[in-house]
Amino acid sequence: MRKTSWRIAQAVVGAIILFFLVRKFLENWHKVQDQPIQWDLHWEFIAASLIVTWAMYGVLIWGWRTVLEGWRESLRIIDAARIWTISSLGGYIPGKVWSIAGMALMAQQRGVSGTAATGSAVIMQLISIATGAMIALVLVGTPLLDRVLGGWGSIAAMILAAVTLIGAVALTSPSLTRRIGFLLRRPDAVRPVEPGALAGALVANLVAWAGYGIALQLLGLGTLHGVELSWSTATGAFAASYVIGYVFVLLPAGFGVREAVMITILTPSIGVGPAAALAAASRVVLTVNQVGAALPFLLFRSQPRDIT
Repeated sequence: MRKTSWRIAQAVVGAIILFFLVRKFLENWHKVQDQPIQWDLHWEFIAASLIVTWAMYGVLIWGWRTVLEGWRESLRIIDAARIWTISSLGGYIPGKVWSIAGMALMAQQRGVSGTAATGSAVIMQLISIATGAMIALVLVGTPLLDRVLGGWGSIAAMILAAVTLIGAVALTSPSLTRRIGFLLRRPDAVRPVEPGALAGALVANLVAWAGYGIALQLLGLGTLHGVELSWSTATGAFAASYVIGYVFVLLPAGFGVREAVMITILTPSIGVGPAAALAAASRVVLTVNQVGAALPFLLFRSQPRDIT
């Protein structure tokens, strides 16, 4: 009975994800076609952009496994890749908890403790937001962020980066995690994170943001004629758009907000038309990336580890 209910739940969630994916894909593709600019497709650059993005997924998966190992937990690389890529699709459902919940649940099915599964997913997201906000501040600067958020962009980014980073670092304290456990009335529910594991997650996220900037550069070369986008602008725009889009929790994958932020940041460098087209193209390619990474694992399922 439990297995049947779980399969039904998976089917329902999968159908919801597919609905949002198809609808948003079609909407953004029409936006791309409607832009009055000169398209110049070079598939070798587009393919390179996809490969770089997938490589960054690998870096983040390594960072996640590092956090788990800091709690004396382990996952095979193939299992970690499967969990990471499939749970990432949960971001297309309104609300930001589905990806974390899916990652934690699937990790538990592979023998990881519930505490480590949930805690590691939360920590990776905290580090991602903190590093993304810091990179946006450093690379695109406070004036552009202030334009995006009406004069409060730089302050909001600094506060967000500081709060999330402090929150992640605080979880290395045994006394603090013990107090959190008592507040939850589950003393063993929260365990301190190894500082080395936290450092690994930090490095993985910094490398990933740098790689995402390269991927956006390559996408610009592969889709638009005569567009020259610097790595710093591409990386800062991608990081800022992701973080601000994530803050709007009710929007699936930050749709609309993410594109608006990217257009605002890229316009001074490449013009409003190319910026709008690249933002829309980035959304389409990002969807293809995430679905493409998860598709092999969805087509070829493996049985969860028997932990009874």
